[in-house]
Amino acid sequence: MSGRPRNFSPLGLVIGVGASAGGLQAFSAFLAHLPPDSGMAFVLVQHLSPEHESVLTEILGRAAPIPVVAAQDGMLVEPNRVHVIPPDATLTIKDGRLLVAKPAPPRSSRRPIDAFFASLAEDQGDNAVAIVLSGVGSDGSAGLAAVKESGGLTIAQAEFDHQAMPGMPQSATATGCVDYVLKVEVIPAKLIEYRDHLAFVADRKDNDGTRTDAAEHLATVLSVLRAKTGHDFAKYKDKTITRRIQRRMQILQTASVSDYIKRLREDSTEPEMLFRELLIGVTEFFRDPLAFQGLSAVIEALLERVAEGQSLRIWVPACSTGEEVYSLAITVQELIEARGANVEVQIFGTDIDDRAIEFARAGRYPRTTGISSERLRRWFVEDDGDFYPTRQIRGLCVFSVHNVAKDPPFSRLDLISCRNLMIYMNSDLQDRVLRTFHYALKPDGFLFLGLSEGVSRHTKFFTLKDKAAHIFQRREGDAAFPSMPMPTQAAIASNRLTSGLGRGSGDAVDHGVRAALAKHAPAFLVVDRQSNIVRYSGGEIAPYLEPSAGAASLNLVSNLRNSLRIIVSTTLQSVIKTGKGVIVDSVSLLMEGEQRVLSVIVEPVRDTNVEGLYVIAFQHVRMTVPEPSPAADGSPRSPEVVAIEQELRTTRAQLQAMIGDLETANEEMKSAAEEYQSVNEELQSTNEELQTSKEEMQSINEELQTVNAEMMAKNDLLSNLNSDLQNLLDSTQIATIFLDENLRIKNFTPSMADIFSLRSGDRGRPLTEIVSLLAYDDLQRDVDKVLRELTVLERELDLHDRGASFVMRIRPYRSVERVIEGVVITFVDVTEHKKAEQARGVSERRFTTIVNQAAVGVAETDLDGRFLLTNAAFEKMVDRSGEDLERVRKDELIHPDDAEAIHQRFVQVTRDGEPCEAEYRLLRRDGTIIWVHDSVSVLGNSDGRANRIISVTLDIDNRKRVEEQAKLLLGELDHRVKNILAIVSSIVAQTLKTNPSPEAFAEKIAGRITAIARAHSQLTHRGSAGAGSLRDLIDTELEPYRDRELRVEGPVVVLTPKAGLSMAMAIHELASNAAKYGSLSDPHGRLTISWVVTSGPYRRLQLKWTETGGPPVPGPPAQRGFGTTLIERSLGYELDAEVDRSFAATGLVCTIDMPFNAEVGEFRPTKRADG
Repeated sequence: MSGRPRNFSPLGLVIGVGASAGGLQAFSAFLAHLPPDSGMAFVLVQHLSPEHESVLTEILGRAAPIPVVAAQDGMLVEPNRVHVIPPDATLTIKDGRLLVAKPAPPRSSRRPIDAFFASLAEDQGDNAVAIVLSGVGSDGSAGLAAVKESGGLTIAQAEFDHQAMPGMPQSATATGCVDYVLKVEVIPAKLIEYRDHLAFVADRKDNDGTRTDAAEHLATVLSVLRAKTGHDFAKYKDKTITRRIQRRMQILQTASVSDYIKRLREDSTEPEMLFRELLIGVTEFFRDPLAFQGLSAVIEALLERVAEGQSLRIWVPACSTGEEVYSLAITVQELIEARGANVEVQIFGTDIDDRAIEFARAGRYPRTTGISSERLRRWFVEDDGDFYPTRQIRGLCVFSVHNVAKDPPFSRLDLISCRNLMIYMNSDLQDRVLRTFHYALKPDGFLFLGLSEGVSRHTKFFTLKDKAAHIFQRREGDAAFPSMPMPTQAAIASNRLTSGLGRGSGDAVDHGVRAALAKHAPAFLVVDRQSNIVRYSGGEIAPYLEPSAGAASLNLVSNLRNSLRIIVSTTLQSVIKTGKGVIVDSVSLLMEGEQRVLSVIVEPVRDTNVEGLYVIAFQHVRMTVPEPSPAADGSPRSPEVVAIEQELRTTRAQLQAMIGDLETANEEMKSAAEEYQSVNEELQSTNEELQTSKEEMQSINEELQTVNAEMMAKNDLLSNLNSDLQNLLDSTQIATIFLDENLRIKNFTPSMADIFSLRSGDRGRPLTEIVSLLAYDDLQRDVDKVLRELTVLERELDLHDRGASFVMRIRPYRSVERVIEGVVITFVDVTEHKKAEQARGVSERRFTTIVNQAAVGVAETDLDGRFLLTNAAFEKMVDRSGEDLERVRKDELIHPDDAEAIHQRFVQVTRDGEPCEAEYRLLRRDGTIIWVHDSVSVLGNSDGRANRIISVTLDIDNRKRVEEQAKLLLGELDHRVKNILAIVSSIVAQTLKTNPSPEAFAEKIAGRITAIARAHSQLTHRGSAGAGSLRDLIDTELEPYRDRELRVEGPVVVLTPKAGLSMAMAIHELASNAAKYGSLSDPHGRLTISWVVTSGPYRRLQLKWTETGGPPVPGPPAQRGFGTTLIERSLGYELDAEVDRSFAATGLVCTIDMPFNAEVGEFRPTKRADG
């Protein structure tokens, strides 16, 4: 199992796909079923030949819906993209970037798929996916296991056709690390489902990547697993277990933990699958070479202190598939041979995983990572791509299923190698295991741990021996009694006893009972029909064993004590024959200086799926009672007793002789075996040489298969291209001929027969020998020029007497390798084109004449308003030459006030393509403005898109001026009529109020209407340009009083109609009041009217009305008359004037002050006075 931290990648899932022979078809099928927007990144690793340039990227690019690129060093892995390994390269990934390096020799040992998968697992963690497709051998199996160990998904190809090779997928599946075995076509859909599931549960994960809901239900999951499998993982680290449970949920795509618990209870296969998931381990030969160097020194020291007749005993708990065990065996054997020693070695490899133990026993390894070529040659035998340890190494190793957390340990051990197991355990379980190791080791024995493990809490048991290698030595002192369950029989008894104990007794009672029962549990062995030991009991079996000197063996007779060999072997043979159990009582055995009586029990194993197994148990009955002393009287013993004792001694001697004979025969057999071993080693050496050649041939064969597949795909492509080319040549209407450097014909199209008298048999003949219908004698010279200068030459030629014209182009002919191998000559028939050009020329000349003679302006612009064509009328209209217009845009000639609106109209015309008309003002060169009417149309190019604008422009300036004048006159007339009617209405109403009698009303209203009439008459007489001068208005109103003394003076001021009417009304009212009450009512009265126009930026018109010599003025009138109101309102509202009336004793003084602007009138600084 693995507790390694996960790397969370911003890339999403990174899919590594490995293949070898047959991989091209598998890759193509896989990519063809990918969606274009999966969000996943793909890296393809294929065994490619280093001697050939690969076209794999090009071939796969045609099948994939996403880009396919060749991997480059430092390239960032991108989603929705396929990255392909280049030839002769090793590809890895680090920090999301691809690293490309040259592979290390020899070629036969290269494993590019394993290398990439291992780096993928390290870099991407549970974002990694490893897929093994078609191929020969086992490349990818080790890397796939690393991906699974890191939490990623693993898939292997299923169902192989005649092109696909099952070797690699089946080898990957055999490791037990494959999550899915699927057809290639359905793998992309499974990846999408897996991606969606990860996205669905992403928000349920903590920062370390573990799901909170899985951690909350951890105890329930482990309880169900313990009930189903009998294995308890409660003492292992929670995070580690949670990640493995979470991974099973990801594989099953189970959303909730409660659903998974339900499946765990109901699905009979899922507990076993989860158990296997928790046992995933990554191991290899000679893992951590520096640590093994330190271990070699420790083993050498152990060999020095092993006494004659003793054995070196080593235990490797959690050995997984056995690589560590065989690595230790090789190390020990090399040291023994170097010292020339003769030491018996026993190396016990155990693991809780029965499948891993079966794999280790078989010793068939598809990979040899970590083993040097020298060790590989010396200690392994190769068979069909797999490697077996030699018999010498296999003989040192014993494998069995064993749970170090609960099963009794081996005893009297010199070395325990337990690396990277305790990092997954909690502190309580670590404490139990370390106590077990202390108990199992001999005094001064050694403990070999992983670099992340230590014994800091148990320094009283172990001391550090080698810090770099992480090797510890057992301290002197009493052995720590291990806390663990008893063997099977004792455990049953213990359960029965403890079930009746009170709960208050606690663990102390339970441990005490188990310890007591352990002393009485019988030791046993399990053997097969060939008398090979397949399992030891958990009890103390050592006193009954005494292995024979020489090579290690699991044979029962070779491992039993001499005094037990005959009785046990004969009893076993009897049980094998009859199938019934046998108990042999009263077997005497000298143990630890005491004579003991045993019962030997041999029973066949029943109720099991494995046949041919037998249990041999040794039940201790009692101690033998010492023989009593002879009688005091010295009387002789019974003859019967003496005879029996003699018979026993004879039988013992015979048995001993038989044993000696057997041992002698055994030694002879050993000698023969050694001779056979020598011969076998010679054969093995020869076989290894042949195997090396076979590996090279197999590697080359795989590469050739890949190259052959690529060549087949390329041939198919070339065949298709050739068909396309032939169809193109046959169907094209362009006459084309291919010539070599000597003008020999290589190929031509059927249309060439219209130009040269060619037949199909003319290929290979010089073109100069063929009759030509062209008026052209410089073909050889032009071809030489093209070949010499590598340029394209073009000429226009005519056929003799046919009126046909062709454009001939001569181009260099370049091969795929970019080598010039001749020329290509094409003849494009331009006869109709030339006729069309001539007709177009006539049409253009006719059009130009019409446009230039037109009285209206015509202009052609591009879409940006740049002038392309203008006629004389338009140029005259804007007072600019054609050259000047080419330097400006049309919108620069449009009046600024009209430019935006006209621009929008042109944009609409361009967008919709519909003609439009508009009237606007154009600016001439001299700054004057003219009004024009524009009719605009759009011209398009060959694809219908607008690219030009045609404008027909009419000068409407005179019409606009007439329209403006008429509009002004109508407006003024309307305004005047409305004002006069309003004034008359107001005058009538006010006069009626102040003059109730009809006579007075008639008189007043007549005078005022007459004043209005005179003013209106004067305005009409003056015309619309102005109301006339202020002097004329005053003279008109004072005409009835010419006999009085009047003085009128001021500059010439020409008033507007509006100002003139208002001033006329005001003067009329002032004159009427003066005639009634003021200076004009007295013959001696005097009236002075003067006005001035002030200077400055804001000019004002100031008029002063002064009366003198009239009747005395007592002061302002008691009532405000209508005349006063009329003056103030008319002048104030209409002209923004200020009116001031002052009643002095001499008479009225009225001042009128108003702004003098264009709305009032025009100032002419010439003073005129009349006294």
